[in-house]
Amino acid sequence: MIMPYSAILTLLCIALNLNRILSFQLPHSPRWPHRCCICKSCSTGGNDNANSFDDVTTTRSAATTATILSLPVIDDESYPNILPPNPAGVIFDMDGTLIKHAIDFAEMRRRIYSVADSDPIGQTFLERDCVLALATKLSPEGMERCNVIFSDIERKAREDMELMEGGVELLRLLGEMGLRKAVLTRNLERNVEFMSDMYVNSMALDSSSAGVDGDGDGDGVEGDSTEPIFHPIVARDTKSNPTNEQPITAKPHPDGILHICHVWGCDPADVIMVGDSANDDMTAANRAGCGGTVLLTQAGGKQLDTDSGYGVGDSEEEVLERTPSLRVESLGELQLCIVALLKEQRKR
Repeated sequence: MIMPYSAILTLLCIALNLNRILSFQLPHSPRWPHRCCICKSCSTGGNDNANSFDDVTTTRSAATTATILSLPVIDDESYPNILPPNPAGVIFDMDGTLIKHAIDFAEMRRRIYSVADSDPIGQTFLERDCVLALATKLSPEGMERCNVIFSDIERKAREDMELMEGGVELLRLLGEMGLRKAVLTRNLERNVEFMSDMYVNSMALDSSSAGVDGDGDGDGVEGDSTEPIFHPIVARDTKSNPTNEQPITAKPHPDGILHICHVWGCDPADVIMVGDSANDDMTAANRAGCGGTVLLTQAGGKQLDTDSGYGVGDSEEEVLERTPSLRVESLGELQLCIVALLKEQRKR
């Protein structure tokens, strides 16, 4: 007997997460039906520690895997819709998601806070919050010094830029599925364009080595080079309209996602957000009402330091905002999950 393709993908997805299945037990009544909050904060009746997200994501990923394992009972209303059944597109974070981590956030905070400590205006207030926001509150000289630091850090990151493993294959799959792709980042537009060119070149080389003749699906990589691979791009210097004086408010505010959905002409509920930061990406996605929120972590659920300096709360609502509907440890794993879950959800 030949095993169906969707079943093979499901089994592969389970195998990738086998170490996270063993200790999992299905709950009888999830606390928030719309989001699968099978985590420490739910099972104990509260959040023990605002910084214990590793525990949350580790248990959540086991819940996600077990849900994949138990696909026949997903149509029970107590189970979450992990991904929208008919997504309009996928919004990607950039640093740590589409490209490997190349920014030392701890060093960036140290350098910006040092400027604030010596700035005549920065010395008048004690709060050391988000470095991007802090820089705008300083004297003109202080702001200029901060901009030099940001430019230096981002220049080095651009020189060291490497595409994330599995990114080329995932973007190609999304193109074949007819799904749109966008980028939402706190980086600059020019750096996103630099990354986009790297992806275009890598995908072209990949197609050439595979013997693809260039008659692709018009996603800007396979055949139609006039269409960008990511559209739109929303960076920290992106304006929703050329006449606007201020750029779109950055993550964790939902404005960037809502702008992308407006450009696409779709509802946020039909969009998947993928990022490596619970504080930035998952919060923005949940506030916007995205139908799928995917957190990309290191092995074992560990997250690297991507903190720009702002504080996060530990209320039940704030913890829920940072909680993804799916956690994966690689873009390759996400590719398997998207195919398997969408195939099964579309049967329902």
